Amino acid sequence: MSVPANRRHIVCCSAAAMRAGEGRVRSLRLYHLREDGGMLVCAEGESTAATLPSLTTDIWCAGERLLAHRSSRKTLTLLSNNRIYLVGEEVLRVVEVAESSGDKIIVVLCSDGTYYFSNIGVTTTKYSPAPSTTNLVLHHERLFGAAGQRICYTTPFDIRSWTSYGEQASGWCDLLPGGGDVVDVVGIGGKVYFLREHGITQFTGYADVYNFRLEDVQFEMGSIVSPAAVIGGYAYFFTACGLCRFDGSRAERAPGAGDEEIDTSQILRIGTAGEQTLAASVKLRDGSTALYLYEPTYARGRFVGRSFEKIAAGDGVYLMRGGTAYRLTGRALPANGSCRLTAQFSLADLGEGEKRLEGVLITGSGAFRVGAAGEDGVSRSRTGEAGKWMDFAAGVRGETLTLSIESADADLAIDEIALRIRREDRV
Repeated sequence: MSVPANRRHIVCCSAAAMRAGEGRVRSLRLYHLREDGGMLVCAEGESTAATLPSLTTDIWCAGERLLAHRSSRKTLTLLSNNRIYLVGEEVLRVVEVAESSGDKIIVVLCSDGTYYFSNIGVTTTKYSPAPSTTNLVLHHERLFGAAGQRICYTTPFDIRSWTSYGEQASGWCDLLPGGGDVVDVVGIGGKVYFLREHGITQFTGYADVYNFRLEDVQFEMGSIVSPAAVIGGYAYFFTACGLCRFDGSRAERAPGAGDEEIDTSQILRIGTAGEQTLAASVKLRDGSTALYLYEPTYARGRFVGRSFEKIAAGDGVYLMRGGTAYRLTGRALPANGSCRLTAQFSLADLGEGEKRLEGVLITGSGAFRVGAAGEDGVSRSRTGEAGKWMDFAAGVRGETLTLSIESADADLAIDEIALRIRREDRV
């Protein structure tokens, strides 16, 4: 006659080390949680940044400057001094460019032309057809842009010379059509890269146009579906495979992206915030819109529970809602919401035998509701506080377990998650 035998294991996962696809963690989704000092804490609240002009349809950032676009009036308002500039009805991107004098000017890329804002007064200079509808990158004293499959560049030291074509002046060239249209233009490691619908083209261009070189980079991540955020020598962008990073020679999945719920066919907007965070408005697979942030420093992607109509990224992340622009700042719960994480753990490395989750211990601070579900579809939940075991009356069985942790405590902190697993053998 056989008798049951069992062993108990304590599986510990520090919050700082939890990464989707690493160790026992098969998937991870953070909602309104962020990493701070190695712990997971409540994510950003918001503060009022500006009251927007009536009829504002969109907001944009140029460094520290926030602008409001009114498509019906074809204007952009610089909110720091309320200067109003004439632009196109459809704004595609706003960039900040340094002139040879060192002054930074605002350039607005529209479908009908490229607009330069004057630093004195409210005049604009329009170039049409638009030399770039994607981005502008300074490379060896020239400014480079792209529209469709055409690359345009300026004369050295003259970033406004889009129309003075000459052998050693400004000019253009067409890319081979195989890679599709240009999605974005980025500068990495002294070279310019044209991110295209189906690949990446590397460009090297010194002062003499006869030294210009174009070559395709090996790329196997599917189609590129968004512009890029350049952070720390990498370009981060969405592809059919999810969020990827590119170092100038190789593209790969961004570690810890946590982007499985994002519908990559509908990336709405992407930008670089504070030179260290990718901010994107995205559609999820359930059709809802969400704010997604990825921080390369922590190799972690997360969602922020703030409602918005449009987003802009510059020195920070700005949200447009109800005629007001808000900036993400500090720790605060979302309106009528909570912080939560969902993680799937694999327990296969604990050996053979049926596994049961008996309890969960959260090291940190705050009150939590913990739910657990096994492969058989049975789920359990408990409420409790950090530092105390939350035991389930009946264990949750499975080789893989899905754990959800939720809290409505703005002062919560999660340092470590411990699972008490009972493994049963037959001897």
